[in-house]
Amino acid sequence: MNQKSFMLKLVAVPLVALTALQFTACGDNPIEAENKKQVELSIDVDSALDTLASRRENMDYYSCYDKTKRFVDNYKKRCDNFIDRYRSSNADSVLSLSTIIRMVKDEDGYNDKGSFIGGSYDPAINYLQASKMLSITLTSYKQTASSISKSEKVGDPEIRFLVKSYIDSEPSEYDPLSATALDTVDVKEWSGEKKVAIQIPRGIDAIKICPVLRDKNEHDAYYDDEDLLKESDCVSVNNLGWVEENKVKSQTTKGDKATISWKWFLYPIE
Repeated sequence: MNQKSFMLKLVAVPLVALTALQFTACGDNPIEAENKKQVELSIDVDSALDTLASRRENMDYYSCYDKTKRFVDNYKKRCDNFIDRYRSSNADSVLSLSTIIRMVKDEDGYNDKGSFIGGSYDPAINYLQASKMLSITLTSYKQTASSISKSEKVGDPEIRFLVKSYIDSEPSEYDPLSATALDTVDVKEWSGEKKVAIQIPRGIDAIKICPVLRDKNEHDAYYDDEDLLKESDCVSVNNLGWVEENKVKSQTTKGDKATISWKWFLYPIE
């Protein structure tokens, strides 16, 4: 090997090594490149979700503005305050947008900040200013049919009270509330006192108290609409804001299978 050929080989080796380094640097590690793309995609997705949430929230305001601007002059201010108060994550009661819109329109019942103010106006629509407790006491039960079950003459009665709430004569967005007053077996007749209490949410103006009877052995599943004492046996309480507190009212409900006696009253939450 002559000296010229040897020098060419010495020069060629560093050039090849340098070229390899340059290709590695320019191309980047494929794993690092993929991770970088995933990070960028994650940031884009989070940003998009935040944007969607913001737009969804803004739609509540725009919808409220559109549906109330012909009813109240200060509709934007009222919508902003009512939605912030009743649809935020830390609200005492999270109300549906349709309920809030009805409240925004009711300047006689609510001020601009969303607080109930009531007044001496026509009480046909009168909301609860604050949540209250409904006390119900069952005092007697008597089976009047040959049986309340399909298999036994003396049933295993369970009596509970289902409470449905309303706003402007329409069902509210709240699910029916219920509490069990009597839960026993092999009983055809009973008397005494079984007390339950149910919290009634603010912002509603009427409730229906519906006694419910079932035989435990016949109905293992729990159904709120299984009203064996008929819808017509429900007690309607209207204009809740005008109902006197701690005033006991007695009721007797005669169903197809049993007769019960009970009493109820509203009282404030301390």
